Formats: sequence, C-alpha cells, structure tokens
Amino acid sequence: MRKQSFFKKILAIIILLGVCFSCIKDTDFEQSDTLVITPIMEVNLVKAQETPDSFLDASGSEVPFISDLVVLEVFTSDFIVENLIKAELVFEITNSINKAFQIKMDFYDTADTLQHSFSIDIDNSPTNSPLITEYVEVFENMSLLALKSTNKLDITISLASSPTGSVLTPDSEGSIRLTSKGVFYLKISS
Repeated sequence: MRKQSFFKKILAIIILLGVCFSCIKDTDFEQSDTLVITPIMEVNLVKAQETPDSFLDASGSEVPFISDLVVLEVFTSDFIVENLIKAELVFEITNSINKAFQIKMDFYDTADTLQHSFSIDIDNSPTNSPLITEYVEVFENMSLLALKSTNKLDITISLASSPTGSVLTPDSEGSIRLTSKGVFYLKISS
C-alpha cells in the first residue's frame, strides 16, 4: 500500500513540474488567422403558373398584363447585408401557350423606389408543346447593393405580339410556369 501512495506522490510531482516548466509563455495567440467561411446557399424563391384564362377579362378579351407583388424581407436583414458578396437569381419559364410573353422583374425598397429591373422574353409555343427558357440575373457591385435594399419584387407577365401567336380565348390551351431560385454567396469572418 505504501508503494502505491509513494508512486502517486512522485507522479504528481513530475506532472506539476512538467506543467510549471512547459513552453506556454512563448505562445502568441495574436498571430492566429481570422476564420473565414464562404458558404453558398440555394433557396427556392418564387413559383407561379398561369393559364390563358388569367389573361382574359370578364368579357373574354385579352388583358395586356397581369402582375403580382412579393414581399422579400430577407434581403434587408442585417446578416444578408453584412455577409452577402454575390447573388444569382435563376429562372426557368415553361410556356405551352401559343402566345409570346415578356416577364419583367422590378425590385423596390421600403420607400417604393425602383432599385433594379430586368425583363425576360418568352417565345410562343405554336403546337402547345412546352418550351423552356432559362435566365440568370447576377448581382454584384452596384446591383448587389440594390438587391440588399430590396424588400418587394413586382412580377409582371405581359402579352407580347408574335407573328405566329394566336389571340387568347377561353378555349386556348397550355400554361406558363415560372420557377426560380436564389444562389447566395456569403463570406462570414470572425
């Protein structure tokens, strides 16, 4: 029993001496590098599907456009404003209506001031087979600052004249479908 007690005391003294004389005092923690994380996030944004009836008034006549306002408060959050370094909005539009369209995206701030705008032209589908149009809007530099101050998106789908497009009626076939996602490039440092 005495040998174990004596052995434990010697081991404790060796550990204590090792801790006292180790090289801790020469470590400079100010030389550590800043941690930088650069995640890329993909988020579904807006989905819409409209039929030819959406572009007709009560008497069955074509209306020149339809629009919808979407509130996007995510872009004005402190986290996004501080860490977003680039954004891409990716759109896929599938048109199976024998009518050409133009889709206009208008980005507004809280004071309803237009910050950014772009349009996408969509060809008609004479055979009512799905035609896919893909479009990417990249936000960098000044357009990124405009996006960061955006809190509303006004989406307007307008009828466009087309030499092979028909006049829409209640019997017109097909649909126009819009799907979109945001690809956000972040830089988070500590």
